[in-house]
Amino acid sequence: MSDWITFPDGHRGRLRWACDAERAVMWQRMLARAHGDLRRPVCDCVAGGRRLELAVRELTRRDGGRQVRRYCLARMPHDGTRHQAGCPFHETDARRSGRSGYEEGVIRELPDGRLKIAISGGLEVRQPAPEPVAAPGGEQPNGAARRRQASMSLLGLLHLLWENGGLNVWSPEDRRRRTWWPTVRGSLDHAAAGIVVGREALSDVFATVGYRDVDGPRLLAEVARRCGQSRRVILIGVVNQITRYQPPGADGAPPRPPRLRVVFDGVRNYGLYVSAPIEAERRLARSFPWAWRVLGQEPRDRAIRVAAVVAARVQPMRSGAGFTAWADGIALMETAPSLVPVASFHELRVLQALQAEGRRFRKPLRYDAERQAVHPDFELLDTGNPHGTPMEVFGRVDETYVVRATEKQRYYNAVYGTRGWWAWDATQDHQWPAFPPIAQSPARSAK
Repeated sequence: MSDWITFPDGHRGRLRWACDAERAVMWQRMLARAHGDLRRPVCDCVAGGRRLELAVRELTRRDGGRQVRRYCLARMPHDGTRHQAGCPFHETDARRSGRSGYEEGVIRELPDGRLKIAISGGLEVRQPAPEPVAAPGGEQPNGAARRRQASMSLLGLLHLLWENGGLNVWSPEDRRRRTWWPTVRGSLDHAAAGIVVGREALSDVFATVGYRDVDGPRLLAEVARRCGQSRRVILIGVVNQITRYQPPGADGAPPRPPRLRVVFDGVRNYGLYVSAPIEAERRLARSFPWAWRVLGQEPRDRAIRVAAVVAARVQPMRSGAGFTAWADGIALMETAPSLVPVASFHELRVLQALQAEGRRFRKPLRYDAERQAVHPDFELLDTGNPHGTPMEVFGRVDETYVVRATEKQRYYNAVYGTRGWWAWDATQDHQWPAFPPIAQSPARSAK
């Protein structure tokens, strides 16, 4: 499925032009014209005999004391699952993703297409602070009702931003864009603008930290000043390290308790120092064991990257040279070097093979759902199946896991047929079977 968009005036453009330095200005002009048109742009998806319409959303941000308008495209309310699996505006059916693990109302679609969420701990500092991390829920006994979450944790929020920003989806065209942080930041900014927490857009309290982002430090400073002492800032970036450090104490005073320091990639240019209570160390090691082990390795030896979301009270230093942040909550997520999430080393091998073969695929995200939720490890988006072709990687031999794997096999056979999905048992075969073939489809061009 392509990312071509047809505008009301008949011209066509590609969604990826938004991140193309040479075409971004032209793309904004096309969106600006469509924003004032009663007719709507459409993508190439067809449902009910008509092309699916898209909304042009206007975003405003203060830049140097002036309001700057930018435009972006968004799917229409309740149309997400009607878009084909390979379309950038496709939304995975909640029954096939971790979103099914929430109680009704935790994620609610508003009339304008944005999502309103209930997040644990909230954003206002006067509210009780959230836990530094959310520990995974225990497995439910056989036959017991599965518990649904009454609010979204920081890990769930990270998954939501990654999914709505399209960072859990891969196509060959993404290879260069994923190495440039401003492009990643743009995807996350777009996702944050479509999420409402309480009475405000998440984008008002949201900032990213990354390498070679000229605008990043200024945007972080604007968000920090806007939030002041009353609201937490949601920080996202790739983590370089999390270490212990001893805060200096006053002469003659008892030593202060040790703290954790969270160091994002590229943070030196931001003048940002993120600290967390030392108690978070144990929780992070327990809740995110793979990510925690990787952060203990030398960066050159790491097979994966670790993305983090931090809810923090951010305030300027007295010297005016930067900002200090006190983390109330931290969640970690393992990703491939391309920033597509992975949950095991076996998944990483399959992901890299898919990328080497130039495949288009998606990594469904778990959010806060329990491990018993059925959703595939990957979904191929180029096989011609409008819902995507499920892929499962089985990598353990303990009894509980084997029983669960058998249940999943029965489910996929019943829903997709024995040839409608792909699986690799890494405990039996060192090499995975051939991937389902790519379905050929005619390409469309611009007008």
